[in-house]
Amino acid sequence: MRSPISENDIVTILPLQLVSIREVSDDFSMTFFKVDKEMFLDIMSGLGKITPDFFFYMRKNFLYSVNDVDRNRFLGFCRTIDLRGSNDDPVFLRETILHLLRIYYWDFYVLFQQTTSAKKRPFVNTNKENIAMRFAMLVGEHHKTRWEVAFYADKLCISPVYLTKVVLEVNGQSAHEMIADYVVIEIKTLLRDARLDIKAVARRAGFANQSSLSRFFRLHTGMSPTEYRRTIHVTR
Repeated sequence: MRSPISENDIVTILPLQLVSIREVSDDFSMTFFKVDKEMFLDIMSGLGKITPDFFFYMRKNFLYSVNDVDRNRFLGFCRTIDLRGSNDDPVFLRETILHLLRIYYWDFYVLFQQTTSAKKRPFVNTNKENIAMRFAMLVGEHHKTRWEVAFYADKLCISPVYLTKVVLEVNGQSAHEMIADYVVIEIKTLLRDARLDIKAVARRAGFANQSSLSRFFRLHTGMSPTEYRRTIHVTR
């Protein structure tokens, strides 16, 4: 999909979404921020139940033309992130930035819900995109208990090999990686609840015990659940 970018356009590219700039004018400039996949998953873990179809909508609707008021609002948002990043206490900085970025993505989610409610039609068109979205919806429903690609392929009445191929082609990551991402978001969401001990988090996330949870979480995030919890419940 080719889209010209003009003055007052806001472009939002999701992790693993590939883009390229073919040519630029002499007067082209942009203000931007970027987040890595780990931070993106942290952002999503604090937004509640974001439905999977939102991400498919965002992939197709990555460019918005806004008026001067909304442009200045976005530039002010970027300045706020820059200011907080330069002046905030380092102990609390990461969580501060995460909360600001959640506002940005939440605004897009609200717009998505309003747009889909008004149009009353899905945004997924091709057969492969439909398979990928149905897979994502199933993962959102069953990821606490089922991690096998074969389970989801059976639900979709296709082979695991074809499902893996389609998901990789549409999303840029494998079916196994998508399932793991959903589980990681679920764990991070639970870890944000200080009332739950790690054993309770493991149980609610569908793990047999605390050890298996810790192994999985460290494999996919590089830290233990306890270490991650320290980054979100910061104290001196």
